[in-house]
Amino acid sequence: MPIRPFLRPALVWVFGALALALAVCLCFLLAPFIGGRRAFWIVAPRYIRGTAWAFGIRRELAGWEDLPEALRDGSRPAVFIGNHTSLFDPPLMISTLPCHPVFVAKRELAGVPFLGWVIWLAGFIFIDRSNRAAALRSLEDAAVRIRAGQAIVAFPEGTRSRDGRLLPFKKGAFALAFEAGVPVVPFAIHGGPDILPKGTWRTRSGLYRITMGTPLESYAHPDAEALRMAAQSAVQGLLEKSRGESMTKDAGVK
Repeated sequence: MPIRPFLRPALVWVFGALALALAVCLCFLLAPFIGGRRAFWIVAPRYIRGTAWAFGIRRELAGWEDLPEALRDGSRPAVFIGNHTSLFDPPLMISTLPCHPVFVAKRELAGVPFLGWVIWLAGFIFIDRSNRAAALRSLEDAAVRIRAGQAIVAFPEGTRSRDGRLLPFKKGAFALAFEAGVPVVPFAIHGGPDILPKGTWRTRSGLYRITMGTPLESYAHPDAEALRMAAQSAVQGLLEKSRGESMTKDAGVK
């Protein structure tokens, strides 16, 4: 088996890990002077874009210009929800979405050296799934932050899909949006499983595309469950549309 195809991704992982440590240290050095969140948003997107370039990942954001201006400039908060395809989803969204959202993340990530430290600095919302009472308190705190103007990204499947098919959405993110009275913005990620499949470390170069859908106003739905069902249908529709466009392009190339 040739070694060369494994060499570039292995080297990128090594240098990426070293660069991550340096980027985190830089964030903490800047934080006392300009604040933790601002330090994160100055350093993190640049580090991620450089690493994505080294892996040969091309990022593309579609449909963003069609969203209302208040959502695009961050003056109106929203809960962005979509499919979870890869470990690269959060960093690639951080480096691509212009509105500086924070993520709803598992509590376990807070203890990961460097990565957990910097996302704590950025103000990510940690959920303890093993403790229902603590999880509810975290969601209540998140609702307060959303009302104060903070955009949130959540992956309501709860885990990464192995084959790119959409898994059933869990209710938490929609209860959060409904409680805060903010819109849910569906999105679909295309290309994630091809770039970094679940269960492997070997990356492939390719296009990572985020497609935004039409915002769903929480007040237009009777409850969080209805909002969840509407959002899952919207993301499924975006995925099917994206697959259709990809197949058309492939047929055109052939």
